[in-house]
Order: sequence, then C-alpha cells, then structure tokens
Amino acid sequence: MTAAPVLELDHLSIATPEHPLVHDCTLTVGAGEAVGLVGESGSGKTLSVRAVAGLLPAHFRTGGTVRLLGHDLERTPPAELRELRARRLGMIFQTPRAHLNPLRTIGDFLTEAQVTVGRVRPDAAARRATELLDEVGITDPVRRLRQYPAELSGGLLQRVMIAATLAMDPEILLADEITTALDVTTQEEVMALIGDLRRDRGLSLLFITHDLALAGAVCDRVAVMRQGRTIETLDARTMRADAREEYTRVLMSASLGDGTARAVSAEAAQEVGIAASASAPEPEHAPEPILQVAGLRKTFRVRGAGGARETFVAVDDVAFVLHAGGSLGIVGESGSGKSTTARIICGLERADAGTVIVAGDDWSTPARRGTERRARAKTVQMVFQDPYQSLDRRQIVRQCLDEAIRVHRKRAPQSEITARIAELVAQARLDPELLDARPRALSGGQRQRVAIARALAAEPEVLVLDEAVSALDVTTQVEILSLLDTIRRETGVALLMITHDLTVIRRLCDGVIVMRSGRVEEAGTAEQILDDPQAEYTRLLLDSIPREGWVPRRRRLGRTSAIPTLTGPVAAAPRYDLDRGRTRRRISEPKDPA
Repeated sequence: MTAAPVLELDHLSIATPEHPLVHDCTLTVGAGEAVGLVGESGSGKTLSVRAVAGLLPAHFRTGGTVRLLGHDLERTPPAELRELRARRLGMIFQTPRAHLNPLRTIGDFLTEAQVTVGRVRPDAAARRATELLDEVGITDPVRRLRQYPAELSGGLLQRVMIAATLAMDPEILLADEITTALDVTTQEEVMALIGDLRRDRGLSLLFITHDLALAGAVCDRVAVMRQGRTIETLDARTMRADAREEYTRVLMSASLGDGTARAVSAEAAQEVGIAASASAPEPEHAPEPILQVAGLRKTFRVRGAGGARETFVAVDDVAFVLHAGGSLGIVGESGSGKSTTARIICGLERADAGTVIVAGDDWSTPARRGTERRARAKTVQMVFQDPYQSLDRRQIVRQCLDEAIRVHRKRAPQSEITARIAELVAQARLDPELLDARPRALSGGQRQRVAIARALAAEPEVLVLDEAVSALDVTTQVEILSLLDTIRRETGVALLMITHDLTVIRRLCDGVIVMRSGRVEEAGTAEQILDDPQAEYTRLLLDSIPREGWVPRRRRLGRTSAIPTLTGPVAAAPRYDLDRGRTRRRISEPKDPA
C-alpha cells in the first residue's frame, strides 16, 4: 500500500482491572481495501473493533496505538474524536434487532443521526433515508420507513443497519459478524451489497467473522486472531497455500467452505483444543417412527400494502417421518417455514390443519392439562438458537439443571438429582467446574452445552434443534455437532435439525427436507440432496455457500427503477414519546415475510 492506511492497529492491548483480554492485535486496512479478522469466539476480534469505535466499557484499559485516517485516537481531543467517529467511521453489528428500538419506526432510526449529528432538516433526512433504503436493495422504501423492527425479517433489518451506517458517508465500515445468523442466500445478498457499495463509494472494510471461507471470498487480506493475538495475516487468494499456523489450517478445515465434509484430524484438533468429528456404523434395522407429520398448514394475518390485512401462508402441506435414533434436517431460507414447523411440533404454535403424531399419540390438538403438557415436554425438547437468551441469567448452571430435573421427577430425593446432574454434565461434555457459573461467565459453546444438557434432563425421545449452532464459530460448531451425534448414538434420541446451513446438514443428518415459502421443495437422503439436487432452489442454496473461487452475487434484489415520492413526513407515523416512554399504538403484527 502506497497511501497511508485508513485504519492501523499497532500492538493493541485491552484489559480489565482483573484480566488481560487482548494482548497484541496488529493490522492495517488500506484505502478501498477489505480486510477480514477471523478467529474463534473469545479470541478478541469484537473487542478490538469496539476499541476503534469507542464502545468499550469505561473500566476497560487499552494499550498500543489505534490510528484512524491518520489520527491517533488516544491523543485526539474528545470533541474532534466524536466528530471523527460519527462522520468517517461506520459500524454494522451482528444482531440488528438488538440495536434497534422496537418502539420506534425504521424512519426514526434512519433519520435520527442525520438530524442530530448532520444537522439535516427532517424532510431532507426522510428523503435521504428513502434513497438509502433503495440503495441497499429494499423495495417499497416509503412503506418500510413507517414499519417497526418487529415487522421486518433479519435480512431486511441487516440492510436497514447498512443503510443507517451509510447515512453519514463514512470512509471505512467495521462489520462485526453481520451474516452469522443469516441464511446462505441472504448472506450472499448482503455480502454482494457490501461489495457493490465498496466499489461505488470507495469504502474500506474491516470484516469480523468466524468463517474463514467467507472472509477469503470477500476480502483482500485475512488476519487470524487467537487468544488475543493476531498470529498471522495472509493474502486471501493464496491463504490455503500460505498458512503457516496449525490453528489457521484447522479453521480452514472446520469452515467446510466447499460444502464437503472435511474431517478435522485428531492431532490437529488436539493441538487447538477442539473435538474431531467421529463417525459410527448405522443401525442394521430401521427403527419405528417416533415422529410423523402429515398435511401441516399454518397461516398468519399480516399487514400488507396500504395497511390492509392479508393472509400469509407460513407452512403449507408439509409431511415427513422421523425414526427413533435418526436425524433429519429441515433447511431453507429465513421465512421458509422451517422454524414454524418446529414450533408446531413442540406445541408452541397451533396448526390450522394437518396431523402431528409423536410416539403413537396424536398431538394435533393442544394439551389442555398440566400433566399432559409435561408429558409432551418430556417426549419432545427444543434447543434454541441463542442460549444466552434461552437460559435464565440469574441462575448458575447447577440451578438450571436442578430445576429441569425437578419438573419431570416430582419428589425426587436430592441425592438422585445430584447424580442426574453429574450424568448430564458428562453427556454434554461440560466441565464440572462450570456448575457454579452463570451464563454471562460462559462462552457461546459452553452455553449451548448447558442448553443441550437442560433439554436432555427430561430424557426426551426427540430433540428439536432450531438453528442451534448458527451463532457459533466454526470450531465450536464442530464440537457441538460431534457432541450431538455422540448423544444420538449413545441415548437413541432422534434429532430434528432446523438450519439454513447445508454444511451442518452434511455433518449431522441422515435425511434432508428443503423448504421454500412454506412448502417442501424436495426431500431425500443427505447424499442425494447435497450431491445431486433436483430442485433449482436447492442448487441455489448450494451455490450460495462460500468456497474457494466463490464470488457473492445479488441474485434476487435489485435497485428500484425510481425513487418513489414521499407522500408525507416520516414523523406522521406513530413515534416513540421520549418523555412518556410509550407509543401511541401497540404493534403486535408478525414480521413481514419479505
């Protein structure tokens, strides 16, 4: 690079008064360059980026040097530093829903910074917000400005976050795990959008991710972090050949970037502290069906264009069979109906039509008595995507497991409960020393192990996993998937895996169902679907998986032909009252299926 770097991190260190967290993060991002920062959860990636954006807690201490556009951030006066970060630095977060006020409209969110920081008139800010939504590929932007976060899908919300970041015309984007929870086709759309914006605006990009295959496909260079240090920086085009560190090679193996099941060697896994995948022979005789679903249908009433109520078909004529001890994957984009199907099976939603037979019992009608609900919960348990949200933050792990056991073992003596907790900890391969820790003190993988142990406390016959590994880094995914496969073979529990990641399906599942717009596109064994897909949609999903030589493309969404005229000020929509802390009306509609 001949020009001065846009961003320089020189031996950055971050620590609390008790613990060092980042020891030596060193990297540069040139003008118009995209640099990937890759590593497992806890490696220090996000902390390093938050140090640049000034988002670290007040008690954190930093060392080393951070230069942004030639300014040493430690020596820049506070007022100038705020202006520098507000106008020339943009940050996109991992979970857009968590960073949007649910009581304020999308228009409020997009215009706030323009009005308060950019001193733009509200009507001009509203028009600029419309242009930004169009630029990031969101159709009908005027209607979107009046919608609330709960009415938009995850993919649309991520585009809204990108649009908000662009409002101040920054020179560098910090993108922190922005595609982790997105399906592969939406991930491709978002990354293609980022690529278009970089070319059109000359933006620099620091892309934080745990997916080395994705970073290699969209970045110019890739820096690898481990335990608070950048251990090597590689050219993205030649990183497979140039990687010197064993840890980097294991990350490449775990990423499964080409859609094939690459086994991580036991030696390499032991070297970096992860579990290698294990395989076992399939059973000789097909077991009895434990779950039978036929003709399943579910609709929702949503608000359409002009405010009219419309019927949205979430699940339409879905049917499948899951055998005891088997593993079945349901895959599809966000909004395909896979999670709604899982919630119906678990009794969290009621189907409009169809039958659900579990262990010979008809679950098509809701349970009406507490004993019946507990009996069903004992048969089918669910593990959710985000264990930090599904675990009680006030409970230590021991209390969490104790409570789950007592629900299904009334009047059990404490000695029996203690023995069962020890058994669950062993099944989940969880360190017994963590029994007295709360969720905030655990890593993402450890939290998910606790969630799995809690689900196993009921001794279920079916374990439903709703995107249970999508938010985990690739090496932790290998650990959890290997653990689930081991549990399935040791206990005989059947696994129903809901996921948007076809590489997860290949690792864990015997059969696959591909869903789109609530319907089954095709079904078969994992080998049939992944190696010889018949449906065009399945081929699109497979083609959207990052791999060597892959380039993201905007396949479906394009810019609208013209910017619609804004018929009224954005302020006309119901707004959050900052003084009274409430809105004029309550929003309860399901999210927009678009």
